[in-house]
Amino acid sequence: MDPTAELRERDDLLDRLRPYVDEVGLCALTLENASVALSLPVDTLHDFFPAKEDLIAALIARNRIHLRNKFASLDPSMPPDAFRRAMWDFYRDTASESRLFFEAYGLALHDEHYGDFLHGINDWLGLLKDALVRRGVPSDRAEAFATLSLAVYRGAMMDYCATEERARVNAAMELWFKAASWLTDA
Repeated sequence: MDPTAELRERDDLLDRLRPYVDEVGLCALTLENASVALSLPVDTLHDFFPAKEDLIAALIARNRIHLRNKFASLDPSMPPDAFRRAMWDFYRDTASESRLFFEAYGLALHDEHYGDFLHGINDWLGLLKDALVRRGVPSDRAEAFATLSLAVYRGAMMDYCATEERARVNAAMELWFKAASWLTDA
């Protein structure tokens, strides 16, 4: 098979599998239950993913691509407060991807098979830092503020994913928007 066609088929399998993964999570995923969910022989999945860890690593990598593409669509020229709010909308609109992100984070902390995931955490830091520097925030301060921002957004999103208490989490984010204005203007 043509390598490009093989990659397309692999990516198609991962995309088709996402609703099932959203339902059962990464920890309960096996090649066997994934093949049933896709109505495929397990040997077909083995051709692409020799082990469960390979399938999970591929799902994590595909999720990262989806999130980065969606994040890249945010307009960095928006006023700072509008950009912060657009980032929160981005997180809320990607709740499914965020759940997978949090589960992957937990796996990666304890399993060397998913170490690449942890190395990719700094990708997000770099994206946000670059956006802040383009806005005139000094580089050293931009890195610290990007770190703090990611911690706040991820923490709020994890809280929302766990509790689905939108009003409470949104109220907390409103406080963050006010604090962020003070921090970046000071």
